[in-house]
Amino acid sequence: MREMKRAVHIDFHTMPGIYNFNQNWDPQEFANILKAANVKYINAFAKCNLGFAYYPTQIGIPYPGMKGDMFGDLLHECHKNDIGVTAYFNVGLDHEHARLHRDWCVQNKEGQIIYGDKTANFFRNMCYKHSGYRKYILGMIQEVIDNYDIDGLFLDCMGVFPCYGNECQEDMVKQGMDPFSDDQVRLHTEEVLMEFSRDVKKMLGEDRYLKLNGMPYNKVKDLNTHIEIECLPGRWGYDYFGAQAAYARNIQKKVLYMTGRFQNSWGDFGGLKSKASLENDMWDALSNGVDVSIGDHMHPAENLDPSVYEMVGKIFSDIKEYEPWTDGAKYVADIGVLTDPKGFLDDTYKGLNRMLGELKYSYDILSEDMDLSKYKVLILPDNMKVTPVLKKKLEKHLSENKGILSTGEGGLNPEKTGFAMEQWKFKYEGLDQSNSSYFRMRKDNCDDIGNMRWAMYSHGILMSSTEESETIAEYIKPYFNRHWDGFHGYYYTPPEKATGQAAISRSGNVHHICFKVFDAYYNTAMISHKGIVKYCLERLLKEPVLKCKSIPSTARLTLTEKEKTVQLHVKATFPEVRGKMNIIEEHQVIPSGAEVSVKGNYKNAYLVPGKEQVSIVQNDDYTVVNLPEVVGYAMIALEK
Repeated sequence: MREMKRAVHIDFHTMPGIYNFNQNWDPQEFANILKAANVKYINAFAKCNLGFAYYPTQIGIPYPGMKGDMFGDLLHECHKNDIGVTAYFNVGLDHEHARLHRDWCVQNKEGQIIYGDKTANFFRNMCYKHSGYRKYILGMIQEVIDNYDIDGLFLDCMGVFPCYGNECQEDMVKQGMDPFSDDQVRLHTEEVLMEFSRDVKKMLGEDRYLKLNGMPYNKVKDLNTHIEIECLPGRWGYDYFGAQAAYARNIQKKVLYMTGRFQNSWGDFGGLKSKASLENDMWDALSNGVDVSIGDHMHPAENLDPSVYEMVGKIFSDIKEYEPWTDGAKYVADIGVLTDPKGFLDDTYKGLNRMLGELKYSYDILSEDMDLSKYKVLILPDNMKVTPVLKKKLEKHLSENKGILSTGEGGLNPEKTGFAMEQWKFKYEGLDQSNSSYFRMRKDNCDDIGNMRWAMYSHGILMSSTEESETIAEYIKPYFNRHWDGFHGYYYTPPEKATGQAAISRSGNVHHICFKVFDAYYNTAMISHKGIVKYCLERLLKEPVLKCKSIPSTARLTLTEKEKTVQLHVKATFPEVRGKMNIIEEHQVIPSGAEVSVKGNYKNAYLVPGKEQVSIVQNDDYTVVNLPEVVGYAMIALEK
């Protein structure tokens, strides 16, 4: 397999009626543009989401009027220039065949096959169980595998859209499943997708790349060869990628950040982000120990846009210079954050990513089937219940005198009838039915919080401290919940009094915050919520891998490690809210003189890639790095 790095994902979804389709397209020019832009790998179009093929298929529908073999010619020219090519198939969408074969479509619970925004993409979806569609799409994939020397397959839009169609319902009955149960219907659809994915893996073999896009990372970890995190910050938001990377890098060795050049979203032909914006995304990838990919959409009658690839070329030129320090580098994490084995990272994890990033704590996201032993602290956030499998690992963790922070319903048993482990020596008093409660610190050494009664905003459980635990913050009830009583809408809900219950309590090396603090932070960004997490983590993690002085909360600091060096990544740039968009137009600056203390003793430090020396001082178990001025981003290598 050719090395997948400095990648470009080329969308090519073409509506019917382009009268001059591929008129000005030239495969040599296509490959030359990519080579000049320092591109080493592409995902390229074999079949788009409209259902058209871009090679002379004997099974599917070539785009009407297409001249030549676009996919075959670009593959040949790219390979001549040592550029790897994965064949892109949209398997979840095929609108041309969906209109011709209505029985090949997913049927929703209301009996519809067309629903939602019909000017978008997902208004009808394909059912992989139906023998007609399954035979057709597997046939096209086999056709490309047989006829082209592809480096891999990228199968797109593999979302789980529960199908209530006749064939799926009959198959459920045959298997003894309940077709009237929505959970069982979803489970059946998931297994149909897994069957299809396993068939594709057998067809492709073990020596080529496979990416099943839309399937949960953990579920297809034995089928995927790598993970590409699709994230256009203008659509997904800037808090999405960090949590996804923290999870993905513990599932597959090869992970890419697939951002895009678009201002708005995929298919935005006239949108181009600023160079600073794309650089920010690339730096986010390097800082998280993953590789880089930029999404593009090629014009149906023309070639790649030179303006786009002039920018891509400049950025990838810089990335290339970093590679001696980034290739194969591993992210260094103090904290392990638990997630459900299904691996769906909701707003809780976006809030956690933002908060821990602002606090400069390094973390990985893990499920219970992974190794938790290397982490100094574990976090069970907001909704993370404790299964018997996880319980054994947490007991071992605590027996080694390591710490745990749980929040909201985190730490409860799956039935939510109590804490799952005896080490949580708090009295569980049920789920919190309030929607307007408050907390107040009892300790006076929590910066930026003081004695104010702070709103929770996202509620969790009720609990009290016992003789074996101490209350760090008290729970304060409101006069009323927010509600309507038939006469008044109770919008104003001031705090009334303490109840004797705990909002935050500590028992040995276990700290518990009673409300869903990470969900609350994602939705409200209240400084006191960050303050209480910082308070707990400072006591659970006394020697983190990074300590900072004069670094703003908007900056992001991480470490990655190679055999002989550790790389300190300092990113000053961050997005600004402009109307409805988060925009990066220019780079922010951290003035010289800021300090970062890195755990461990290092003999030398220099800026990458130019190797300009950076001043360091040893201070007990830390190496103190005196930062030069940082404009946007700096990578500093510390020699072991």
